[in-house]
Amino acid sequence: MKKVAVGVAVALALVTSNAAADGVDRRYPQSIAAPVPYAAPPTWSGLYIGAGIGGSAFVHDHRILDLDFGDTRFDGVGDVGVFGTAIVGWDWQVGSNAVLGVFVDYDFSNMSHDFSVLDGSITGSNEHDHSWSVGARLGLLSSPSTLWYTTAGYTQARFEGSTSIAGIDVAHDRTFDGWFVGGGVDTRLAASNWFLRLEYRYSELDSQRFFSDDGVTTTIDLEPTVHSVRTTLTYKFSGAGWGGWGWSSR
Repeated sequence: MKKVAVGVAVALALVTSNAAADGVDRRYPQSIAAPVPYAAPPTWSGLYIGAGIGGSAFVHDHRILDLDFGDTRFDGVGDVGVFGTAIVGWDWQVGSNAVLGVFVDYDFSNMSHDFSVLDGSITGSNEHDHSWSVGARLGLLSSPSTLWYTTAGYTQARFEGSTSIAGIDVAHDRTFDGWFVGGGVDTRLAASNWFLRLEYRYSELDSQRFFSDDGVTTTIDLEPTVHSVRTTLTYKFSGAGWGGWGWSSR
């Protein structure tokens, strides 16, 4: 019996020593931690839509050519009012702190002004119906949530009205082409996909003939310029917000 016990002990010793000599590690391997998500840095790239409200001052420069009164100019005749606006655009974030974007917006209002010149011999009214603009903007981020930018582009405005001279009443509507420049600040709200924008624009429109009785006796030309301030609330879809995710192991 003693010989059996001794033989078993020797066999176990040999097996253990052989395993150690082979370099086999019989311990359980360490567990591998699963990857965990982390919030990716925010980006300004993506499609956005929005709406807002603004105030504008239209400055109408009139030029009247008349056989009796000659060449007469009346500058600074205009009106001040509010307008609504809708916008759609796309931004690209370039590097860590630059943003390039394009957009189209539409403004609508019923601002109007009446005028009476040359001792009341010429009277009339002009009403702004709508405007639309297509432009680009380029800005720098002062923080991950604040963009300061400049903007420029093409604009078109529609005016309707009427003019009366020497008892002749003429209704008219004209479309003006022009350009605009401006600047503003855009802020991401509460680490979300919502942005609040405040912007100033100066728009200069071409000259249009509003009145002509016979093309020789009397003509009236109008050249508007516009100063506007607008605020818009926009929502950005693709690539926006703080919700992009990456992966990391513990």
